[in-house]
Amino acid sequence: MQTRLRKFIELPATDRWLLVSAIVSLIKARIVVTFVPLRKILQPVMLRTNATPPDSEKISWAVETAGRIVPNGQNCLVRAIAGREMLARRGVSSQIRLGIAKNSPDILKGHAWLECGDKIVTGEGEHRNYFAMPGPSAETP
Repeated sequence: MQTRLRKFIELPATDRWLLVSAIVSLIKARIVVTFVPLRKILQPVMLRTNATPPDSEKISWAVETAGRIVPNGQNCLVRAIAGREMLARRGVSSQIRLGIAKNSPDILKGHAWLECGDKIVTGEGEHRNYFAMPGPSAETP
């Protein structure tokens, strides 16, 4: 625990702020997943730009790092919603993608990831194992 705190304190102030912002976004996203229907979560919201911001990698880092700290933060949909919110605050459009992979005749697995332009912001490693589902996906809220 002290190692985490020491690492946090040693971060530059902008990274500390971004990590705290990601923690708050993950907590809010977990509440959204619990109480808001999926079709509402995935409704498109138009923003002024679809460009990938230069800090999308930092947002990805913050969400993935905070996801290891926040309870249920490892949930792929929660991480995607949190990242989408952080990008939306910067006026950047992004899209939550849902995918499915069939592991056996009896098991169906799903995954969510966040795309911003041509970059995957959250869920990058796992998304290759899933087929993106057509249909409603979300532009950044």
